[in-house]
Amino acid sequence: MSGDSLSEAVGIDRAAEEALARAGVHSVKDLADAEPDSLAMASGIPIDRIREWQQRARRVGARSRGNPIVAGWTIAVAGLLVAALVGWVMMAIGAARVHRAEQVRTAAESRLQVALDFAATQAIDAVRAARLALARENWGNAQSELSRADQLVTLMERIAPDGKRAAVSDIRERLGKLQQAVGNRSRDVTDQLDRFEAALDDLRQQEPTS
Repeated sequence: MSGDSLSEAVGIDRAAEEALARAGVHSVKDLADAEPDSLAMASGIPIDRIREWQQRARRVGARSRGNPIVAGWTIAVAGLLVAALVGWVMMAIGAARVHRAEQVRTAAESRLQVALDFAATQAIDAVRAARLALARENWGNAQSELSRADQLVTLMERIAPDGKRAAVSDIRERLGKLQQAVGNRSRDVTDQLDRFEAALDDLRQQEPTS
């Protein structure tokens, strides 16, 4: 994230970004670590605005270090899959245990479905936070919230059962278009948000497939 343009990551205008660059600030990390008084003098930007942007930069930097929700669920899901696979193989050794092996597989898929629904719900929360940021014309915060949604969609791609992979691929495509619309400050960004949120909600309501 520290390599992204300040105008996109923090939501400042291009003229201010150029003034910060002349003062030696070229990244989100540079902005977060700068001494506000010195930076205000070097750039000619009021110190109150500098401090506000630094708060945004620190929030963006915190998100870029990784979403603990995604990391925790990824580890949990990986452990679940390994345990389910080992259990399935052991149960399938004897013909009399085949039925039990099928029960283990079904239980594992059920837990994956719970994880998928949880990730979709968290992504919807991020979309709604982005919607509020856009209502305040805070494009930088909107992009940060969509970055959180992006991490959750990545988790969904890792754990989606075969019957839901197509739906998750559609969600990924819609998210890409939405992020592009926010980056370009397009007029149809609200419609893009609506379509993305609807796709997430549809995924939660789909019945599990065998």
